[in-house]
Amino acid sequence: MSRESAQLYSQLKASEERYRELVENANAIILRWNRDGIITFFNEYAQKFFGYSADEIIGKHVMDTIVPEGETTGRDLRPLMDDICQHPEKYAFNINENVKRNGERVWINWTNKILLDESGEPIGALSIGSDITKQRLLEEELRQAQKMQAIGQLAGGISHDFNNLIHGIIGYAEIIEKIASQHEVGQQARRIISTATSAANLTQQLMTFARKGSYQFKQCNLHDLVADTTSIIKHTFPRNIDLNTRLDAHTPYFLGEATQIKNALLNLCLNARDAMPKGGTLTIQTENVTLNTQIQVGEFKVPNGEYLRLRIEDTGNGMDEDVMSHIFEPFFTTKGVSSGAGMGMGLATSYGTMHLHRGAISCISTPDKGSLFEILLPLGEPPLASSKPATTRATAPKITMLIVDDEAMVLTYSEQLFSLHGHQVYTFSSPMEALSYYRDHWRDFDLVVLDMLMPEMNGQQLFEAMKQVNPKIKAIISSGYSNEKRIEEILSSGICAYVTKPFTYDVLEQKIAQIITTP
Repeated sequence: MSRESAQLYSQLKASEERYRELVENANAIILRWNRDGIITFFNEYAQKFFGYSADEIIGKHVMDTIVPEGETTGRDLRPLMDDICQHPEKYAFNINENVKRNGERVWINWTNKILLDESGEPIGALSIGSDITKQRLLEEELRQAQKMQAIGQLAGGISHDFNNLIHGIIGYAEIIEKIASQHEVGQQARRIISTATSAANLTQQLMTFARKGSYQFKQCNLHDLVADTTSIIKHTFPRNIDLNTRLDAHTPYFLGEATQIKNALLNLCLNARDAMPKGGTLTIQTENVTLNTQIQVGEFKVPNGEYLRLRIEDTGNGMDEDVMSHIFEPFFTTKGVSSGAGMGMGLATSYGTMHLHRGAISCISTPDKGSLFEILLPLGEPPLASSKPATTRATAPKITMLIVDDEAMVLTYSEQLFSLHGHQVYTFSSPMEALSYYRDHWRDFDLVVLDMLMPEMNGQQLFEAMKQVNPKIKAIISSGYSNEKRIEEILSSGICAYVTKPFTYDVLEQKIAQIITTP
C-alpha cells in the first residue's frame, strides 16, 4: 500500500471512528433498519433507553421489539414500517408510541431518513428519535383541563334555563296540590314536586362538577350517610347482590356538604350494581387513616394528615385500562344512553365533589374481577350540640307584592299560587315597565321579587333603580344560577334575601315572614 493510500485509509478510519463515537454517545435514539423492518444498527443510547443490548436486538424486527402492533390511542402500527418506505415525505417527521423491553409505553418523536440503493430504490431508513412522553402527558392533562372547563361552562350556561323550567313544574304542581279536592290528586301533585326537585339535583351535580355554586359546609357523619344510602339500595338492588357494610372508622366525621357526598356514594353503588348483572357482593367500608407525607392520587394532591377512607368494592365485570382512563370524564358511559342507565355524569360529579371537599377519589379495577373505588376525606370533629331552642315555623303575613321575571310561565304560576295563599300579586315581564309602574305605586307594595337575569336590566340594576324611588324598599332576588361571590355582592347592596330556583312556596314564605316582620 502506498504512503498516500495509507494516509487516506488512516483518515477514513479516523473519520469513521469520530462518526461512530458521535452516534454512540449522542443523547438521542439512533437506529437503522432495512426494507423488511429488520434492525441493523442500534446505538448505545437506544440500548439503554429500550433495555436491549445490541446482540439482543440487531437482526430482530422492529414490530417484535420496540414498535407495538397498536397504540393506546387505537391506531394500528403494523403497516407503519412499509408505509415509511412507500411515502418517505409523509414520515420525514413522525410521532408514534413505542414500547420498552419491560412493557412500558413511551412516545417518541422520530426523524426518518430513507436509505436508497444505487438504482434509487428504498432499502431501509435511518431513524433518530427523542423521548417526548412527559410532554405528551402534559398535553393530555391540558386537554383534559380544557375539556373540564368546557363542561363547566356548559353547566353554567344551561343551569339558569333548566332551573326555570323545573321551577315552573314545581309551581304548577303546588297549585294543583293547593286546589285539589281529592286527597289522591294532592298526593300525586306532591310526587311531581318531589320528582322535579330530584331533577333539580342534576343541575346541582353539573354545577358541582364545574365547581361553581354555593355550598354550606358543616360537620357530617359519614356513617349516617352510608346508612341512608344502604337503606335506599336495599330496596332497589336485585336479591342476587349481597351488601356488606364494615363501619370501622372510630371517628366518622368530616367537614363538607352531606348531600354531595351521599350522591357520590349512591352513584358508586349504582355503578357497582350495573357491573354485577349476574349477582355478586358489594362491600362498603370506612376506616380512619393517617398520611405521614403528602401523596398523589391521580390529579389529587393529598396533604399529610388525618383522613376518613371510604371503600366501595364490587365483584363485578371490572374495567380494562382504556375504560379506566375515561371513567371520570363527563358524559362517558359504557352502558349506552338508550339503556336508561344514565348520561355518564355520576363519576364525573363524584370527581368534582372530591375536589370541592379537598379529598380524593381513585379506582383499581381488573376485567372480570371487579372494581374498588376509594375516597379520602379530611377528618373532621364531632358537631357541637346546639344550645339554641327549636324554632317554630313562621307564617308569612298577607302582603302586596310585585314580581318581575322575563319567564311568562314563572309569572303565571306565581300569580296563581301566591294569590291562593292570600297575597295580592302584580306581575311584569319587562323590567322597564315594572320600574315605571313602581314609580307611581311604590307605596302600595310591601315586597318586590326580582329575577336576576333579565333583558334591558338585571335584577340588581332594577333594584338600584327602585331604591332611588323608595330607599326603604324590601326585595328578594331569585335566579336559576347561583354564584357565591355574586350572592354576597347582591346582599351587600341592600337586597333582603336571595333564593335559588327552583324553590317551593314554603321556602319563599319563610323568607317573606323574616323580611316583613323585621324592622
